Amino acid sequence: MMEEMYLLIANDNPNILCSEVPAKVLEAAIADANEPSESYADFLQAGHTQWLLQKYGRVTRGKAEIRNAVVVLWLRACRLHSNSVLGRQLDPDWDKPFFSDEGLYE
Repeated sequence: MMEEMYLLIANDNPNILCSEVPAKVLEAAIADANEPSESYADFLQAGHTQWLLQKYGRVTRGKAEIRNAVVVLWLRACRLHSNSVLGRQLDPDWDKPFFSDEGLYE
């Protein structure tokens, strides 16, 4: 049930800002400390794919690049969750699209 809600968020809101992502969605990122859960990875992949479609009008990446994007987006989601729990409201990504991986490989 929760996975369906996440997929709806991903498909309907590919440009959602990090600051607009519901706390429960960020909390779900930390379900597994070593890697994103399968359902969370599906959520990130769906959102990232929709973001690519919005930005470029097509998916411009292969499977390996999408998997890499899922990992960096998951790491950011974990950081956003931690900053939220710690009351840090100045995360550098708060005003960036949640499903965008631009600038996350540096």
